[in-house]
Amino acid sequence: MQPVRYAIRKYSVSAALRSNVLYREPIAPIVGRKPAYMKKEEAVQMIKSGDIVFIHGAAATPLTLVEAMTEYGKRMNLRNVQVCHIHTEGKAPYMAKDCEGIFRGNCFFVGANSRVAVNDGRADFVPIFLSEIPLLFQRRAIELDVALIQVTPPNAHGFCSLGTSVDCVRAALTNARIIIG
Repeated sequence: MQPVRYAIRKYSVSAALRSNVLYREPIAPIVGRKPAYMKKEEAVQMIKSGDIVFIHGAAATPLTLVEAMTEYGKRMNLRNVQVCHIHTEGKAPYMAKDCEGIFRGNCFFVGANSRVAVNDGRADFVPIFLSEIPLLFQRRAIELDVALIQVTPPNAHGFCSLGTSVDCVRAALTNARIIIG
């Protein structure tokens, strides 16, 4: 029996993506990464045209960072920034019609805030199991440049909490070049 394959834009999600390989998850601060504290407007300036940005989803959607990213993208006339996410809560201003060409959504789940953009062809939907999304990042099928996440400040030992929505965000933050949270 042939594996079922879904080809969406330049990504292929198939049975070949699934394996019994275990990936080590971070349980301590990520070696070589040290936090720099700055305002949200400064942090989103790290996003460049052509970047792939992951947004933390569900109840942990970093709404103020999403808003700052959208305003920055419009103001600086960024082009072709791909925004990947599972279901996100709240408004998704980067999905608005006036952001076409600046941002393009790449939705692993479609919610109310992204449905119109997907239906209009301004955003893409990737049919994938939640358990397979981390593999997209770990195997570099999607090479993340930036991860916008909701995270607590580090405690005295450098530990943080990702809150209520850990799902695929851990794979995103360990594989993204830049983490903004």
